[in-house]
Amino acid sequence: MNRADQTIYWAADQPPAQPETMHMTMLSTDEQAPHIAAIRHSVLAGFRFLHLRDTSQQIIAINAERVRGGTVETFTIRAMHEALAGRFRTDDYPAGDPVWQQHGTAADVITALLDLPPPDSPQAPTRTLRRPSGLWLPGQR
Repeated sequence: MNRADQTIYWAADQPPAQPETMHMTMLSTDEQAPHIAAIRHSVLAGFRFLHLRDTSQQIIAINAERVRGGTVETFTIRAMHEALAGRFRTDDYPAGDPVWQQHGTAADVITALLDLPPPDSPQAPTRTLRRPSGLWLPGQR
């Protein structure tokens, strides 16, 4: 999938909305609430978002990225319970292996990504990991 074919719905050159002013197009249920809250926190943390579409232009996932301290932090959500997050060295992104990764629910992976030490911290992950072959990543078919 070509990035030019994807729709940007929030750009970093726009100030992020405050949580109380952000609008979602669907009503939140109790089950959805923690996932939506995590997405809102990621917006405030500076992530930029793309709708990933299939050939019929249906949204199949939401991808978010931010560049931070020589790394790219990213997460992709296909469903509330199907999400993947990773931190990559800028030079290794997007085709290389991450230095940190997690899959699980949207709320869990976003929270874990936001909780990582800053990239320049001595506690930050630096060792390259092999991507599990069974995980779906943006751009894979």
